[in-house]
Amino acid sequence: MVKQTKINQVILLILDDVKSSQFFELMEKGKLPHFASLAKNGISSKNCITSFPSVTFPCYPNIITGAYSGYYPEEGSGIPAYHWISRSDPPSKGKKPPFIRNYSIGSHIWKIGRDLGKNVKTIFEQAGEGNFFSSLNIVFRGSYFSPPQKFNTENVFKNIQNAYENPVKFFSEKEVPKITVGYVPKTDELLHERGFDHPEYINEILKCDEYLGNLINFLKSEGYYDSTAIGIISDHGNYKAERSYDLEPFFESKGLQPYDPKTGKGDFDANFGCVGSFNFPGNNWNHHPNIGQMEKFTSIGSEKSINLFDVLWEIPGIKLMYFRDDENTPEQGIIHIKRKNSRTGQISTASIEYKDMGKRMKTRYIIDEVDIFGYQNNEKVESLLDGEYYSIDQWLAKTYDIDFPMIIDQIPRFFTNPRSSDVLISTLGEYAFNYEHGKTMNEHLYSHDIALRKSMNVPFIIGGSGDIPNLESEYCKTTDMVPSLLYLLGIEPHKSVVGKNLFD
Repeated sequence: MVKQTKINQVILLILDDVKSSQFFELMEKGKLPHFASLAKNGISSKNCITSFPSVTFPCYPNIITGAYSGYYPEEGSGIPAYHWISRSDPPSKGKKPPFIRNYSIGSHIWKIGRDLGKNVKTIFEQAGEGNFFSSLNIVFRGSYFSPPQKFNTENVFKNIQNAYENPVKFFSEKEVPKITVGYVPKTDELLHERGFDHPEYINEILKCDEYLGNLINFLKSEGYYDSTAIGIISDHGNYKAERSYDLEPFFESKGLQPYDPKTGKGDFDANFGCVGSFNFPGNNWNHHPNIGQMEKFTSIGSEKSINLFDVLWEIPGIKLMYFRDDENTPEQGIIHIKRKNSRTGQISTASIEYKDMGKRMKTRYIIDEVDIFGYQNNEKVESLLDGEYYSIDQWLAKTYDIDFPMIIDQIPRFFTNPRSSDVLISTLGEYAFNYEHGKTMNEHLYSHDIALRKSMNVPFIIGGSGDIPNLESEYCKTTDMVPSLLYLLGIEPHKSVVGKNLFD
């Protein structure tokens, strides 16, 4: 690729858990002047759609790679979710039971680079030679990882400045970082603990703008600003559930015991905010069960079989269910979808069919009885309901401004990953369960994970150097960030990148 700009370095800032509508509302009120300056003189989008489930994992690593979860032994990321069980394809024949990955555990975070797999590349790995710096960016494969001296937002920004002021402190060569990624987790912490409408959460976003202003002033004073592109994005949005619910007594009443990876015994494993990800044993815990095994499941200590699908429908507030067909392959298959009418209790069915993988994947939505996602009520989307297969960008173009954006593409990418769960169920934000691996962790109501637009839509900005074209993109996806930044550096993205260059 021939370099089209004088940009020599990029800085990408990921603010965890900031929805687009709130961010741009603050900006339009004049409360985020430095973010506004980047947007005014660069490219921005109020309609940037993230990955599903809309949780930090997979959303965050997908930003850093420009790719999605998938059949990672051949293509795509190996990280389908925040929590997963280490199943493989073909299933392991060993006696050791599969472990549970949980990125809330510090030691598990250090495994992210390995978990990504060999068939995706981080932005650093795609950029060739140079110095690469991560300021608290935990998806740091291919870069120098430097946690700030104090784990607060201000020091994430100061750490970036330090890498420019004194690169020899971090690198063997004196050049400033070619690519820097800074990660701000404090916003997510405050969202869960306080809420998106709480002054502390809002003030943290305002602080990010203040610290960004300090960084911009430094770059200008040192002569770097005109050759630097600064990207701003969040991994996912958020919402407030109506009520919390303790699931521990529910599973106990059904005689279902949580899986223990130390012993390899248990009936199920689950993590469940408002979207529930459920794993069950097939022939053993190294095998995914087929549909028949889930319909006639015998729990530990019981001789009577139960239908797991029926059990899951009994959980309060459940409206959606997704599970894979038994005959699926990595390159072709069916995802079954069901929706429960909360008023009548009637369950309607539909399906998503997919073919190919990675950037070549195309999907189609087959409506059996009722339109599960309400797409038939939208004139734009209706043109994609003709039984033909469509690409991720075609689904994005028609669904970015409604609920369930891009979901027809996202669900197969989740289920083709051998590490993904067996069944996904979802409320639409009415209940927050906060359930992880056998325990209800808290009673938080503010959350993120569902496929409604408020949880799936995030801010997108690239600004800085005057060489950056000035335009507003009507819509985009979070995986477009990496190829767009690489374009400004004159670098071709890796073949696994599904995102597209927005400057093209």
